[in-house]
Amino acid sequence: MDKSVFLPFVLKDASLSLEEFDIEFVKLKDGIHEFNYRLEKKFFEIFGNEDVLGAEIAVKAVLEKTVNLLNLNLEINGWVNLSCDRCLVPLSITMETGHHVLYKMAPEGVQDADLNNDDWVVLTQQDYKINLAQECYETTLLSLPMIRNCDEMETKPCNYQMLSKLNDLNGTDGSQPDPRWDKLKELFKKK
Repeated sequence: MDKSVFLPFVLKDASLSLEEFDIEFVKLKDGIHEFNYRLEKKFFEIFGNEDVLGAEIAVKAVLEKTVNLLNLNLEINGWVNLSCDRCLVPLSITMETGHHVLYKMAPEGVQDADLNNDDWVVLTQQDYKINLAQECYETTLLSLPMIRNCDEMETKPCNYQMLSKLNDLNGTDGSQPDPRWDKLKELFKKK
């Protein structure tokens, strides 16, 4: 199967290979098969992702093969280092997530993957392997919080110099409210 059709992210370094994520399903017997992978910073660099400062992620892929279906379950556990959105200090974010993908064999005579939809991926008669790199990459990124800061952390590793500089640039020291919001607050009082 030509997975490049589904790769919305362009590989930054084509010389680095993601072949270790290939599963040649035609060689597998019907039944359950388990594959384990480790994702580190270099994995994210291959996709051109510069936001990930470090990572140690374990991926467990359980593939159930039947005559016409491949049922894939991914379990992803580990941590990723990202910059704080507020003060740019590195934050370690733990993750525990999963993802399910269903691969169906196309009816005989179908030569392309036009039958793909959100529920499954269609494999043609010429396909003999699947590559899990894209699934691992996207599932990991989607499990990260959109706002990355230390608000939920017990120990706050904040860069107080940076926070002070931001407050100076904002024109507030954080103790008094910003007068620009007064008009908006008046609108809420009228209701």
